[in-house]
Amino acid sequence: MTNVISCLTNSYGRFGASAAIEMVRDAGIEWIELPIRTAGTDSIFGDEPLITTGSSTADLKALARRLDDHGVRLSSCNVTSGNPLDPEVLDVTLAKLDLAAELGVPLVVGGAGEAQDETDRQTLFEHLRQIGDHAASRGLIYCFETHPGLCQNHRGMYDTMQELEHPHLRLNFDTGNILYYNEQIHGEIALAKVCHLVSHLHLKDSQGAYQQWYFPALGHGGAVDFVRVLELMSVCGFEGPYSLEIEGIQGEEELSLEDHHQRIVDSVEHLRMCGFLD
Repeated sequence: MTNVISCLTNSYGRFGASAAIEMVRDAGIEWIELPIRTAGTDSIFGDEPLITTGSSTADLKALARRLDDHGVRLSSCNVTSGNPLDPEVLDVTLAKLDLAAELGVPLVVGGAGEAQDETDRQTLFEHLRQIGDHAASRGLIYCFETHPGLCQNHRGMYDTMQELEHPHLRLNFDTGNILYYNEQIHGEIALAKVCHLVSHLHLKDSQGAYQQWYFPALGHGGAVDFVRVLELMSVCGFEGPYSLEIEGIQGEEELSLEDHHQRIVDSVEHLRMCGFLD
């Protein structure tokens, strides 16, 4: 079995997708997860986005040439835009799906959102079904992030998927976020409960503490058993994308491009040791 190992370009911090495209092959990766950003909104990573909702067909073609020049391929796009309960966020998300389809990816990653009462919850489900239908019309699968709200933990994920029952709505399980957003949870047990619903997976390490921003190179956190993650997903027939997401450590000094890249190199080596690249 050959697993698709990808890298979310946010892992390169303020150097962003441009650096990722130029450097991931050096780390042994040929796939990237590319964010499609919202035009006019600053990136929290401080990078210059390559593709936004304001991008033209010429911009998409220029990206395709750039990827080809460096021998890099798109595994997926990240279309996180906010809470899809908000009609404006819904519209932005649908526009991002159109762009993702033009880029030729099969999968996108985005939020499932959150609701404070039953009325909002039903509206949110309606909006998610619209996203699923639009994804279907574009040949895409929309994968819910492990974020606060509907998909904060495995119980919410399972209930959401049961409620929606939409073939183009699936899960993106995040091995670090499941520990960050939940107290007293075992990440691999949570994954085992929903692995059959996962179509995209973020590989992220941590020390396992609730709401501790500590996301170093894979294998440098200690709370995630990546061998077990691989075992669980292999049983489910999953071959990727396994997308690296290295978000750094709160309070650390600003990293150089070389520092960011070294964390990717170290992460790939850890995945090799764990059997992902066999």
